[in-house]
Amino acid sequence: MQKKAARRDDAMPVKFLHSADWQMGMKALQAGEKAKEVRSKRYETAARIVELAKRETVDFVLLAGDLFEDHAVDESVVRKTVAVLDSFGSIPVFVLPGNHDSLAPGGVWDRQSWQRVGAHVTLLGKAQEVLVSDEVAIYPSPLHQKQSAVDPTEWIPSRAPGDSRIRIGIAHGSLDLLPERSNFPIASRRVNESGLDYLALGDWHGFLQHGKAVYSGTMEQTSFSENDSGNVAIVKIAHAGDEPVISKQRVGKLVWSEHRPTIHDVTDVEQLRIAIRDTGALAIQLIRVAPGLGPDVSDGVVAELESLRKELIEEVFLLDWPEETVNAPPETAVSMPDGVLADVDSCLAAILEGTIPEGPGREAASADPRVVKEARALLRRLAREVAR
Repeated sequence: MQKKAARRDDAMPVKFLHSADWQMGMKALQAGEKAKEVRSKRYETAARIVELAKRETVDFVLLAGDLFEDHAVDESVVRKTVAVLDSFGSIPVFVLPGNHDSLAPGGVWDRQSWQRVGAHVTLLGKAQEVLVSDEVAIYPSPLHQKQSAVDPTEWIPSRAPGDSRIRIGIAHGSLDLLPERSNFPIASRRVNESGLDYLALGDWHGFLQHGKAVYSGTMEQTSFSENDSGNVAIVKIAHAGDEPVISKQRVGKLVWSEHRPTIHDVTDVEQLRIAIRDTGALAIQLIRVAPGLGPDVSDGVVAELESLRKELIEEVFLLDWPEETVNAPPETAVSMPDGVLADVDSCLAAILEGTIPEGPGREAASADPRVVKEARALLRRLAREVAR
């Protein structure tokens, strides 16, 4: 069992800000046409982190990996990021290379634009003890490649007898309690085995705490699949061996949400509307909607769904809701007018049932079934519009 460090009543408490995964220059592909704006928002959020650090009068800042998206980021990205770091002023900032911006020869850390960063910023490029003060020591685990099955924190030594300093590890990788994650695995026992008072982690994009091992998460959400992103951690440690006091602070502005409701009636549409509006102000939301329409859905319900989609298009930051998803499924009863529309509908229905129809419709039998299904849905939507 790890021996608890001797307590020094005259030791000064430490207070710091922990953040990670800024990924400046990220492509933001899920944001579609809003990708450029999403990238720009990250600089605004970084500026809020600087303001928070000053307001909280922290002793230093830890950035636990992936400051940059990759080594190919544009020069303007590096310059703007350096400007943000320089705005911390006299607050020391410790930057750990992660797997996106590892210590690769000729990488982003070798650029002249990075070399101009202020003296208060330290790139943690070696796995060795770094003294912040006589009372605080940092144990960084910088990464040198994109992938590895080796625990980068293995090198961190145990606390020596009589060492009363506050010891903080900083690493980027996958804590072994996370599901299906094996890149740069980090043993959850590392805190106890090495006698750490805090382990600042990066790589997992949501806020997650396991004892003294903490993921701050990314400061702005990067995809629809992430949970509890957009935070930093303000950490206070009074003495070596004490439990850290951790305050999760929201800094992100954009809110990503995904909705996959099954729609049967207007009540379901209204519940979807409420769920979206309860998420926050629409102007800062990136929303993905993929409704499943029940076979009993009526034209009136489809109309309500279409109305909600149009309403959101006007108000949200980004709406990922393809128009074809508000079409009633082909199985829905639709009154097709006699003539060409009815003939085409019959042909498409036959193809979806695995039958090759007679006449001109035979040419469509070789098409991708997904295309045929979408074509029939659009046709039936047209029929509903004609009937109104």
